[in-house]
Amino acid sequence: MLRSSCITVALLTAALSGTVIAAPMLVDRGLPTANLNNAAGSNRSNVAWAFAPTYVVGDTFTNTSSQTWSISSIRLWTVGQTDSTVLLGGVNGSTIGVAAGAGVISTPVFYADGVGTTTYQGYSGAFRNMSQVDFAVNITLLAGQTYDFFLDGIGAAAAGQGTTVPFVHASNAALSSSPQDGADGSMLYLDVPGGVVDPLSIGTWDSAAPGWGWDKSSDVNVQVFGNAIPEPASLALFGLALAGLAVSRHRKV
Repeated sequence: MLRSSCITVALLTAALSGTVIAAPMLVDRGLPTANLNNAAGSNRSNVAWAFAPTYVVGDTFTNTSSQTWSISSIRLWTVGQTDSTVLLGGVNGSTIGVAAGAGVISTPVFYADGVGTTTYQGYSGAFRNMSQVDFAVNITLLAGQTYDFFLDGIGAAAAGQGTTVPFVHASNAALSSSPQDGADGSMLYLDVPGGVVDPLSIGTWDSAAPGWGWDKSSDVNVQVFGNAIPEPASLALFGLALAGLAVSRHRKV
């Protein structure tokens, strides 16, 4: 009886002190698994975007839960040569700054399409390498808040692709056949002249709109990892439940 009571008190103390509940993946808008490359024709799901000369491509994800998120890692993918990467970001409506100074670049990466050797096919028909980029971050995102992020770095220019930053991977949600959390068909752009963020340059764009060069909307593929922290009301209810369990066990002894 004493041991049971001690365990209950320990659990209650941990809950009320703000112990986090593990949630390894908070947002899953990963790579598409179907309708890939030119063979898909008009139904192609995968695309890659980069701007020139000083603009960077971005997107958003939103904490749609009722809990606070403590985000520890953000994963993106790039197409073509990727020498270095920088993640810019900030809670929507706040200042955009450097969220992670460098990403861990893993290459080569293949689509999980059942073949296992498929990479990105460009408009010329040539296949290009893909890289997975993992950024270690320390971001707190409250319930209902949206986070804006942008991919900066160096790589594409060395491959003669007409821009100075890596191409960030995106896809059309309806054709991806994979989880596309938070896909809304809208992306962001940001001007970073001389490596300095221009806060007045942030804008939204739809790749299906005239002039953008694709026939469908797309979203940047992203996965977000971290922990979900219970809100105070939830912690209190959990504590009451544990206290009730302790009383129940005491009566049965």
